[in-house]
Amino acid sequence: MKFLFTTIISFGFTALAAFAGPVNKKCPVSGKDIDEDHVVKYAVSFCCEKCKAKFDADPISMAEKIATAEADKCPASGKAADKEQSSDLEIATCCSKCETKVKDDPKTYIGKLKAE
Repeated sequence: MKFLFTTIISFGFTALAAFAGPVNKKCPVSGKDIDEDHVVKYAVSFCCEKCKAKFDADPISMAEKIATAEADKCPASGKAADKEQSSDLEIATCCSKCETKVKDDPKTYIGKLKAE
């Protein structure tokens, strides 16, 4: 029963994150208000369902860890990441120029995301 409840809750958080949209209200490049027509999706992989669920519940709280995580490592635990356990981080920008900058160097701008 406990497993079923945990699975349902995890699925709920995953579904919410999938439809949540951008995690920010201000452009991480310019600081201006975002335009939701200019969104960059950044795939984040985790080591397990527990770390993924933590991210899905509050993606912005992990922004700094994601920005500094080693390639192929879980940003929450530092263990080897499993591509099956991944979620998208959606970063909105104010314009196409800023969108290009985030696409070219996402980790720099992910590190600038703050809870609003």
